[in-house]
Formats: sequence, structure tokens, C-alpha cells
Amino acid sequence: MVQTPAARTRAASPALGGRYWVLLTGSTLSSLADGSFKVALLLVAKATTGSPALIAGVSFAATLPWLLASLPAGAIADRGDRRRIMLAANIARGVLLAVFGVLCVLRVDSILALYLVAFGAGVAEVFYDTSAQAIVPMIVERPLLPRANAAQQVADQAANQFAGPALGGILIGIGAAVSSFTSSGLWLLAVAGLLLVRGTYRAAPQAARSTLRADVAAGVRFLLRSRVLRSITLRVGMTNFAGSAVTAVFVVYAVGRGSVLGLSPAGYGLLLTVSAVGSILGGLLVAPLRKWIGDRGLMTANIITQALQIGVPVIAHDAVVVGAAFVIGGIGVALWNVSVVTVRQRLTPPALLGRVVSAYRLVSWGAMPVGALAGGLLAEVMPIWGVFTLMAAVTLGALFGTSSWSAARIASEESE
Repeated sequence: MVQTPAARTRAASPALGGRYWVLLTGSTLSSLADGSFKVALLLVAKATTGSPALIAGVSFAATLPWLLASLPAGAIADRGDRRRIMLAANIARGVLLAVFGVLCVLRVDSILALYLVAFGAGVAEVFYDTSAQAIVPMIVERPLLPRANAAQQVADQAANQFAGPALGGILIGIGAAVSSFTSSGLWLLAVAGLLLVRGTYRAAPQAARSTLRADVAAGVRFLLRSRVLRSITLRVGMTNFAGSAVTAVFVVYAVGRGSVLGLSPAGYGLLLTVSAVGSILGGLLVAPLRKWIGDRGLMTANIITQALQIGVPVIAHDAVVVGAAFVIGGIGVALWNVSVVTVRQRLTPPALLGRVVSAYRLVSWGAMPVGALAGGLLAEVMPIWGVFTLMAAVTLGALFGTSSWSAARIASEESE
């Protein structure tokens, strides 16, 4: 990519720059809409059916696009203007939720409609998130990436996991249509924010235009050749599988009379927000902890805290105790996200970043629909606490094989 005069100015200054903060504002609005929407959709499903498998189907539909569309989304992000792809994705989500709001006004109660909305929003999410990660190194200089990623982590968790779930739980108490129209409006506000990010954000042009299939294959090959990225990808696939299995049925454990926690929809939304408190705290702690224990230590800590978050509800049936475990788990998520995103950006050429992100997420996020499906089916034949116990064990299994995450190995691959 040709460096502009503005980019040269940023290189001489430690500031992240105005374009980054405008981008972050738009991304935060998008995250707020996403967090509210996903919680609201599960609560609507809980009100529509009592079947754990059918409720888990919403999470399956929402995450299935990562398995189906992540690779082409990465190739398209490396071919096209990444900002325009993000704009198109948010417009699509805004329109889709507006249509769903109309269906709610007309009292069209259908689990199939929930699946279709979840899947459609999921497809848009794949394209948005892939381009959003790939655009950051085009706006800030490489030495500032840890700081930029940490700020993005704090903002995303504050909106997606803190304010979003609370807002979704409250709005569902008013009505599903109100919740849908609010999410739609937030995504369209995010579009307005992205329109203020000036410039063109295409990856470096290729010497000869190749096919989409060849572009996808190049990203997959790069990921497979990197021992560091390959190991990280496999282990996050395991933890995401387990986490998604638990998330898909947690609403059955937590919401309504006869459930273990007996929470209201608003209480459920508030419980989920405490995880974001931990994530915000983790985002603020990343820099000092990274100096102390390094990227490998940060990523390993996340595996342990995720197992704790999943396992505590097995032995503690109190919302306060479960909430405390969620805070600890949230800290781990922040440590993982910032360190993994930074390592991936350091090891991947800018022109390949979109495809490498998508190949990574094919495994890591593609495991989520499989986990959601597994969680729902397991909950039909075993108690919820049994699902939690099994998935905590799967998460701890990810601790094996983390030796390739050493600072020396990361530095070696970066210099190649």
C-alpha cells in the first residue's frame, strides 16, 4: 500500500489518529446493536418454544455463516474496499432488523423466522468483522497495533457484552418490535459513522488478478504454514465449541420459573453484562500484563478463565457467584482477543490479512454453530449441569500444545 502524507505524519506521532477514533465510534455502535440483537433473539426464542434444541437452533443459525462464508468473505475483503464492505454489511443488518420489526408488529410468531433473521444477520456479520479487523493496520502504524486493538477491545466489550445485552433484555420487556427497530436504528447510525471515515481502503494490488478460489487458497496456505497461527486457531476452535454449546442453552438454565437461577429477561441481560465488566478490565490490563507474562501467558490465562466460567454454574446456583465467574471469564477473553489479533497482524502481510483472518475464523468461529448444535442436543438427553461439566473439560483440553506460542517463536516467524 502506498503511504500517504497523512500516514507519514502518523508514523512520526504516537497518536492513533482521527480516522481511527471515527472508525472506533462506528464500530462501537455496530457492536451495541449486535449485542442487543443477539440477546433479544434468544429471549424471543425462549418465549416461543420450551425445547432446548430449538432454542439452541437460533445460536446455530447465527453462527453457521462463519462456517459457510468466512473464506470467500476474506478473499473479498482483500480484493475490495474494506470500508465499503463494512458499510454494506451494516446496511443489510439494519434493513433486515427493520423487516423483522414489522413482522413482530404483525405478530408473526415463528421459530423459522427467528432462524432466518439470525442467519441473515450472521452472514452480514462475517463480512463486517473480517473487513473490520483487516482495516485497522491500514489506519494505524504497526507499533501502535497493540494499543489500537486494546482500545477496540474495551469499546467492543462495553457495547457488545455490557450495554448491548442489558439493552436487549430491557427492550424485550417492552416488546420484540421495539427491540428490533432499536437494533436497526443503531446499525444505520453505525453506517453514518463509517461514512465519516474518509479514504480508500483496498489491499495492495496484485501483480495479476487471480481467481477467488486461488485467493482463498493463498490465505489458507499461509495459516497452515505458520506454526503459531495454526496452533492458536485449533485451540480457539476447541474453546469456542465449548463456549457456544454452553451459551446456546444457558438461557434455559437461567431464565424463567423453574430454571436454576429463575431470572427475568432483564435480569438475564444484566447477568451477561458482567462478563463485559471483566473484558473492559482485561482490556485495560493487557499492556502491563503483556510485559509481565507475554502473549503466551495472556492466551493461556484465557483458557483457564473460560473453563472456570463454564464450570462454576455446575456447583454454584447463585446469580452473584455465577456473575463473579463471568467477570473472571471476561478478563480472559480480553487478554486473548488483544494478544491474538496483535500476533496475527504482526505475522501476516497486509495484502493477505483478510484471507488469513477468514481462514482462522473458519475454524475458530466455524466451531460455534457445531457447538451450539451439540449443546442443544446434549441438553435434550442430559441435565444442563452435565453439558457445562463436559464443556469445561473440553476447554481445559486446549491447554495442551501451547509451546509454539513462545515469544521467540513469534519473533522468528515475524522476521521470516
